[in-house]
Amino acid sequence: MTNKDLHQMLLKRLMPALLILSILAGVVVYYLELEKIDTFVQDLAIGESRGVLADYGMHWEDPQNIDLGSYIRKDRDHGGKGAFIVIELYDKEKKLVAEAIRQGSEQIEVEMNKYRHESLMKNDVNYRKLYVGRQLYIMIMVPLKIDGSITGGFFEGVYEVDPMVMKDIRDRIIWSIWQVISVIFITAVVLYPIIIALNRELVKRSEELYRANLGMLEILGNAIAKRDSDTNTHNYRVTIYAIRLAEALGLRRIEMKGLIKGAFLHDLGKIAISDNILLKPAELTPEEIEVMRSHVQHGVDIIRDYRWLGDALDIVSYHHEKFDGRGFLQGMHGEEIPLQARIFSVCDVFDALTSRRPYKEPFSYERSFEIIRQLRGTHFDPRIVDVFSSIAEKLYAEISKADEDLLKRMLKQLIDNYFEARIPEPDSSSTVSRAG
Repeated sequence: MTNKDLHQMLLKRLMPALLILSILAGVVVYYLELEKIDTFVQDLAIGESRGVLADYGMHWEDPQNIDLGSYIRKDRDHGGKGAFIVIELYDKEKKLVAEAIRQGSEQIEVEMNKYRHESLMKNDVNYRKLYVGRQLYIMIMVPLKIDGSITGGFFEGVYEVDPMVMKDIRDRIIWSIWQVISVIFITAVVLYPIIIALNRELVKRSEELYRANLGMLEILGNAIAKRDSDTNTHNYRVTIYAIRLAEALGLRRIEMKGLIKGAFLHDLGKIAISDNILLKPAELTPEEIEVMRSHVQHGVDIIRDYRWLGDALDIVSYHHEKFDGRGFLQGMHGEEIPLQARIFSVCDVFDALTSRRPYKEPFSYERSFEIIRQLRGTHFDPRIVDVFSSIAEKLYAEISKADEDLLKRMLKQLIDNYFEARIPEPDSSSTVSRAG
């Protein structure tokens, strides 16, 4: 990961966090301020209801004589936070017995009457916040109690929150958001170099882990290669062939990683095959062939529980399958065989044909590729053979004469294109096999 990529990643993560925290802070401040207004109005309504209750008691027989208008005068002091613009009085049967509406507030009363007042008529104080345009109103219902029981009915008031209070709430929200943004920004500035340093250390450790993993692939491949060959060059060559062919076929990056791992480990199971079969210079007996074929299952058993090697299983499991279904172990045919395995099968057989083995001398390029063509559609996927035929001769000329060190450098350069970590400089290889 480059420094530019790292900075872009951090900014992409910090900016949404900044936005989300700012919004949350604004919402919290907004509701805290509204809670203050709610508490103020509730206390105010309870206080007003006491006066109504006293008047109501005096005019029990004729509640229309209660002077509700005195509770909605414009000059009535409510602490500068607003005023009641509608007051209604209900009896015990929840019937309206008296009301007063401030002049000019009739439309607000119409809006309030759209809601069920009865839903607020309970044994405790209840209220509902309503917006008309950008103006906040609070409809509050207070039971008129004497000695803790409902005796007189209910006091309902519609409280208009002063526009200056609403402006103050909005100003507080904006100020709080700016405070949060400032704190987050300052924190980010302070933490940014620390995050960068920690991330670089993480990248370094990740690269070391990649190198260790890839190095282990090489070591395992070398361990097998040394059993039936005195060099590791088959593993380098077959992996290079497979990468170049896969590139020509347009495999995705993630598929290339699985191909490379599988190429390193394709014959890992041969570690379980005895030397008298693996190194036998003569033709194998039918029984020995069955033992040799078991290396596929041994390889699967070795790596299947290792998550990082999960994408190598297709090649380890199926590189001996044939396009016409006569391969082993599963007898898969056609495109049932995973693409990476079909690609690798062509490269593995081609390099086996052009290489010296305990049981044969190397074939020429012409003879080897003629055999590949003859197996087109039976052993191999015809499309893959056709693509390979367009690059094989040039690749063979480039690779076949290269020594082990040059092959190692070529392979390392190819692998670095697909793995973030860099492959280690020491030994590198994969596996040698009797292809087929």
